Amino acid sequence: MVRNLPNGRTSRTRISVVVALSASLLSVAGTSSAPSAASDDSSDLHHRKSRLERAIHTQTGDIDEVSTKLFRLKGRLDGAVRDLADARAELARVRELVRVAAGTDRQMQARLTRAVARLGDARADLAAGRADVQENRAALAAYAVSNSQAGGTISLGIAFDSESLHDALDGLQATDTVLNKQSVALQEVQAARVLLKLTVQRVAQAKQAVVEQRAVAAANLQTKRELEAQAEAAKQAVVTRVSTLRELRGEMAAAKQAEISRLKTLKRERDRVEERLRKIAERRARHHARELAQVRQQQRAAAAGDDGFLSYPVRHTYVTSSYGMRMHPILRVLKLHDGTDFHAGCGTPIYAAADGRVLSAYYNVGYGNRILIDHGFVRGVSLSTTYNHLATFAAGVGQRVDRGQLIGYSGTTGYSTACHLHFMVDVNGHTVDPARWL
Repeated sequence: MVRNLPNGRTSRTRISVVVALSASLLSVAGTSSAPSAASDDSSDLHHRKSRLERAIHTQTGDIDEVSTKLFRLKGRLDGAVRDLADARAELARVRELVRVAAGTDRQMQARLTRAVARLGDARADLAAGRADVQENRAALAAYAVSNSQAGGTISLGIAFDSESLHDALDGLQATDTVLNKQSVALQEVQAARVLLKLTVQRVAQAKQAVVEQRAVAAANLQTKRELEAQAEAAKQAVVTRVSTLRELRGEMAAAKQAEISRLKTLKRERDRVEERLRKIAERRARHHARELAQVRQQQRAAAAGDDGFLSYPVRHTYVTSSYGMRMHPILRVLKLHDGTDFHAGCGTPIYAAADGRVLSAYYNVGYGNRILIDHGFVRGVSLSTTYNHLATFAAGVGQRVDRGQLIGYSGTTGYSTACHLHFMVDVNGHTVDPARWL
């Protein structure tokens, strides 16, 4: 379990770990081979449920034995790995958008170039059309002036001034030819004016197309620049996350080394306490030399424990982690879990498991606030119990306590990630499984 935050909320990291753990265990249970219809009864389901709950309690108990710093660093490191993956995916996405925008920009520039070229052609055609209209107008004006100067009697002059009928006919035919040419010229002027009007419209359309293509190209260029800025920001985000991940991995390596040192410190502390308890046991053995034979016989019997001699140190509880060797959840090394962890919310009363005398009450960096109670010789063995990670003490060194007497309150002192009780039983100075004595 994970330490409750000051405002009473549970750490999100711990919740995610336990949820993920529960999901993985449920997945394993759900994917196991389905029993036959005859065997798939309530009893089988009950056993499967019990095994699953024990597995969950064991795994969450392992989390309790991890130092808070290492536990939190592991959560941050996992988050940093996910953030880096997300940042790289975002960078790839934005880079693809930049690539598409760059291709679109090239297309827009090509369309704009073609539109400008069409506008240039239309303007050239417009200039040529205006020149043709001016030329035809000048020709018609010249004809009109010459005809006016002749008094408009060209045909009559030819008829009277000709020396022969043949000359008159030739003159009249020439006059008709001139008139026909002027009529054609007039039609050409009219056609040129119509064509000029159409060319003016084409120039206006070409201008509008250029304006529109320029606007589209400018908008796409702005989009491309914005995407390039986003790509640069995404690149920097990747660089930042890589740097963060590198730093966290460095911190994680240091925290793992500190965790290994912590485990060694806990072992030294356990060895120191066990040595003290062994000496007490040896003194008692010397004082009871007359009963030595009986003691040895009872010691062999005591290896299996004395079920029910000790009372539960916590009321209305359950085991979250049992005694024994287990794999460290982060370091992946085998270590001894030298006691039984009981569920006990912060401030839960802790009681003496049997009559005895408080041998020690002190703080240890690993076990936190701990009380050692000497229960004396019990059926030929030296028996003691230890209560760890307490918030406060309710009994002092040298004090005699009775079974069920209040000795302290549960906490999360020392290397603990949540309020709970780490309960230890020592027989002749060696830790044993508390379950054999409860």
